[in-house]
This record gives sequence, C-alpha cells and structure tokens, in this order.
Amino acid sequence: MGILDMLKSAMKGKKKTLASKEFKCPNCGAKVTLDMKRCPECGVRIKSMFRKKCPKCKHLNPLDAKICEECGYDFEAEIRAAKKTQYRCPRCGYKMNAYMSRCPVCGVRFG
Repeated sequence: MGILDMLKSAMKGKKKTLASKEFKCPNCGAKVTLDMKRCPECGVRIKSMFRKKCPKCKHLNPLDAKICEECGYDFEAEIRAAKKTQYRCPRCGYKMNAYMSRCPVCGVRFG
C-alpha cells in the first residue's frame, strides 16, 4: 500500500460540502452548520440567519429558495446551463467548457 492509497482511504467518505462547513452564529457566535435547524446556543433558526442574494435585484432570499421572491430569478437555471454547455474538440474529442478558446489536450484553436 502506497502513500496515495493511504491518502485516498483516509479521505474516503469525508466530502466537504457547504452544509457541513462551520459558520459563526451572528446572534451569539456559536459554531453552526447549514444542515442544523437551530443554533444550539441561542435557538435562532439557521434559515433566518443566512440568506441568498439575488444577482439580478439584490433581494435577500431564504437559503433554500429556488427562485427569487422579488423578481422571479431562477437560481438553478444558471447552474443547469453551465452543466449543459460543453463542447467536444473536433480533433481529439476532449469534452470542455464553453469558455475555452483552445483545446488543452491537442491545442486546436476554436474560431
């Protein structure tokens, strides 16, 4: 067993997500995570502490909002579009994001 195998086994199952990241409660300063319902110290609801800002109208929405309450901006549409827009290099077949102007594998330029 090599060092790489040991690191892989140590990291297995420990994916860092935004829900597991620790934040400070703005009310009392206790450590909270986004997957908690309430702060363990002061009891304030986590969803009321953290908000998602709309890039279009700057309205503060609940953290789990799918669309903006004020202007109807779809938060998930941008993510879906980014995942969907991929190009395949005509020379080597490498899949890449839409913003690339040159294939990183074979070097062909896109016009």
